[in-house]
Amino acid sequence: MALRASNSDPLALDDQWSCPVPLLGFEAALERSVFRSGLSRSDWLKRLANELHKPQLLPLLWLLPRRWTLSPAQLPPKLQALGGVLERGLLTPALLAALADDLPHLLPAPKPDQPNALILWSSSHRPALPRDFATLQQAASAEAESESESSSSTTTPAGAALTGGLVWRNVGLSYEQSPQERQRNSLVARVLNRLAANRLGEEPWSFEGCTTSSGWLEQLQASGWQAWAQLRCSVASFGLGASLPQEAGGWSQVPLALPIRTGLLGADGDEMQSLLPHSCLELELRGPGQLLRLQYYQGTEGLCGWEALNDLERPWQNDRHNGTVHYLGEPYEGERLQQLFDLLEVIALVHNHEASERQLLHGGYGSLGFCIDSSALIQQVMEGRCQLFPVLIGGIWRERLLRRIEQLGAAAAPWLEPYCQALHDLPHDGSLHGGAAASAQQRLLACQPLSSPFVLVQQLAHPAQPGSP
Repeated sequence: MALRASNSDPLALDDQWSCPVPLLGFEAALERSVFRSGLSRSDWLKRLANELHKPQLLPLLWLLPRRWTLSPAQLPPKLQALGGVLERGLLTPALLAALADDLPHLLPAPKPDQPNALILWSSSHRPALPRDFATLQQAASAEAESESESSSSTTTPAGAALTGGLVWRNVGLSYEQSPQERQRNSLVARVLNRLAANRLGEEPWSFEGCTTSSGWLEQLQASGWQAWAQLRCSVASFGLGASLPQEAGGWSQVPLALPIRTGLLGADGDEMQSLLPHSCLELELRGPGQLLRLQYYQGTEGLCGWEALNDLERPWQNDRHNGTVHYLGEPYEGERLQQLFDLLEVIALVHNHEASERQLLHGGYGSLGFCIDSSALIQQVMEGRCQLFPVLIGGIWRERLLRRIEQLGAAAAPWLEPYCQALHDLPHDGSLHGGAAASAQQRLLACQPLSSPFVLVQQLAHPAQPGSP
């Protein structure tokens, strides 16, 4: 019999899905935590509303089941307009695109002392970066040691007793890499961004004698390093996690995701639902006794560019081997990877310039596209196709980016024409019908995880036939 997700619970889990850690559905976790704490649902929601000034908790507006949803009146004033939209049901690509277009007007402008995208990209707000890899290694060790000394861990996180034990992070999970390795990833991401920022035309900055990211990559490859990059998709949670203590000890992990209506009609005549994907370009660099993991995307960190790939190991979401991460196309290697690095510098230059000139919130995240859009743009330029859904960067922002790259001229060479053509060719998933809907459905299925505990994802991979039970 086919699995069926309840319409009221798009985050329903398949109890039979194999996982090395215990999983608990989100609605079940809410019910148990509230009942255990003795709070009424309304009191718990009020308490949650008081916490929503913390940016990392904002996705909860989207995640809460309908009967748990906070009313706009319960929210901080600056979030009430957004809460009014989310109170009425799941977001659609059309609403997401409209929200992204209006975010600069809905939310306050960045504070004057807040670094803009170009400053973040070039790391000019931070202490100077090392100029060679050996010094970078030493800096990573020192920062990891300092972080370890300043951090404190407790068996039960603060505040857990106030919510029946439910905490908004994944307690008990580990990282794939050590603190030193994660710090090294972060520093190398900054190095690649800083090398790319040489395109701003200021005095060139160099690392290991190289002034471009592709030049340093070529040097690494020549010295025996192995390098590959590949576009990937997984279920998005914007870094938000949750866990609940078990009576016998240990923690149950609560898989989180962002459900959406797709705007696409399924075979049964109902609108298809899905879970919003996170997408990025994953980069792996392997040298003698070294492993670096990075990701490139338009992110909430405030810039378009490289970031460390330092995620907690969540086997239901980001395991490279069990199908929860879906890799698209073929890996980029060798000279093709060097060409890609060159393109990534241009994309970051254009997007960070536009975000800074217009003082866009979060470096243009949403307005200039989400992480999905930056991956789609990379694939469209490099492969002449798009396998991602939903693509939401709006028409007016595409026009602004086209003007921006033309203004930058020589700094964007030789990618000006391919970039412009890709922006013209990329689909827009705000309103779909006919052939565009059929193509969008293919893209939706192409970027789904190959394996997932979410029943909704399993249904997309194996849809029930009309008339089946």
